[in-house]
Amino acid sequence: MRAFKYKLKPSARIEAMLWQWLRVCRELYNSGLHERREAWRLQRISLNYVTQAAELPEVKAGRDDVARVNAQVLQDVLRRLEKAFAGFFRRVKAGETPGFPRFQGANRYDSFTFPQAKGAFRLEGRFLHLSKIGKVKLHLSRPLAGIPKTCTLKREADGWYAVITCETAPKPALPETGQAVGIDLGLESFARLDDDRAIENPRFLKTAERRLKTAQRAVSRKRRGSRNRRKAVRLLARHHQRIERQRRDFFFKTANALVAQYDRIAVEDLNIKGMVKNHHLAKAIHDAAWHSFILILSEKAAWAGRKLVKVNARFSSSDCSQCGHRVRKSLSEREHRCIACGFVAQRDTNAALEIKARGLRVWGEAGLPASVNHEPARRPTGNLHP
Repeated sequence: MRAFKYKLKPSARIEAMLWQWLRVCRELYNSGLHERREAWRLQRISLNYVTQAAELPEVKAGRDDVARVNAQVLQDVLRRLEKAFAGFFRRVKAGETPGFPRFQGANRYDSFTFPQAKGAFRLEGRFLHLSKIGKVKLHLSRPLAGIPKTCTLKREADGWYAVITCETAPKPALPETGQAVGIDLGLESFARLDDDRAIENPRFLKTAERRLKTAQRAVSRKRRGSRNRRKAVRLLARHHQRIERQRRDFFFKTANALVAQYDRIAVEDLNIKGMVKNHHLAKAIHDAAWHSFILILSEKAAWAGRKLVKVNARFSSSDCSQCGHRVRKSLSEREHRCIACGFVAQRDTNAALEIKARGLRVWGEAGLPASVNHEPARRPTGNLHP
């Protein structure tokens, strides 16, 4: 399954309908959540999707605005609610922080979905035909490939977008290169490879911080509920959207370059939630967005037929990549000097070599999945790297 995102160019009438549908969907979501909470609180009855979906015809009969929305879109709203509760119960059973489903404000609920293509939507040239909405012009930035399955209409800071999910034939794997790489993610440089090459940290948030502060002050100075405040909020949202797009573009280009060069890629399984508790580094860690990069890299590796493994990150910066001796270092020390074997390297390069070694051991052991966390065993003195 692949998703294709296109910018919509709706007329004023169509855009008003999109906003109306979004308002109805949000109201239905919140009403369904309220109904579930009250049914359990008053009668200890646990409602589900089937029960609530059966009530939709009655709701549509009494509400013209609901009746004007495609029935499958309304059903998908209730499926979203069902998934939210399923996730809540799963987290409760796993002993995690549960996070009870919350009511959606106007600024949080920003999309609705046509869950199947037949009779609901179709793409003809530069126009998207939507059931009960009409024909919407879009910017066909790239051709649609595959069989369309779902279509999500999403509101963003600069307008409306259509995200069409298609079932596509798998691409042929890239030619093998016979190379493996260990990647150490950091802040001084975004990533350091085991061959001592560094990928510079673009620091998109820090670069745009002055513009963000100016836009944030403009919002805080406006009267709440005024038109000028809404305009200032939209401008601030555009600034954040630009940062997000710059970051994603950088991630995709970096991931494509790595996947094209290496057959096997080893990265750290970082505890980012724990790392951001350091308030001196939290902003820089969020700006680097390592988790998003690893997700994109994993997806690109899977499409290209490459192997990616997440290895245990514990002591990867302290252990000598050549002999395994643990050399304690403060964060300010940028050079690794092993007192056991005399190996000297840039701190992050040594970490990348250690990550690669841990990845090679995982790939070399039969029966271990590629996502296993593997605690390294101590190695004898000597260079084990090809």
